[in-house]
Amino acid sequence: MEDFSHLLQATLTLVALISGAGLLLLSMTNRYNHALDRIRHLLKEKQATPEADWRKVDLSIEIIYGRCKMMSKAILCVSSSIASSGAMVFATALEGLGGLDLGWLKALLLMLSIELVVASILFVIEVGYSLRAITLEIEPGMPADRTLVTG
Repeated sequence: MEDFSHLLQATLTLVALISGAGLLLLSMTNRYNHALDRIRHLLKEKQATPEADWRKVDLSIEIIYGRCKMMSKAILCVSSSIASSGAMVFATALEGLGGLDLGWLKALLLMLSIELVVASILFVIEVGYSLRAITLEIEPGMPADRTLVTG
């Protein structure tokens, strides 16, 4: 019974890691879906806009589309990290129940999982893109790469 308790404790720690990554993934997919909805809205808005004003709408769409591409890569990284963590749980259970020594596999999966979460820094870069997109709507004619300073 003590061995099972230790096994349960080891796997629950990994499940908590998966849960945290899942919350990050939820946030990312919400932002991704919002950006896609915004592109759809802008495409409809473009149809009702005079052709002379299409440049601003096209620029907004281009920036938001770039955000979507960045977010999809970050989502892939976090999803892969969750899969790697799940494989770690499986390896831990096999190790505990089967008496196997899978320490090397678990270490490899842990490193992979951490690297994938770190690679999801793309999500932070996407936030910068969203600031560029909103600048177009706040001040017409403002360069998209200008940083807004509040204070």
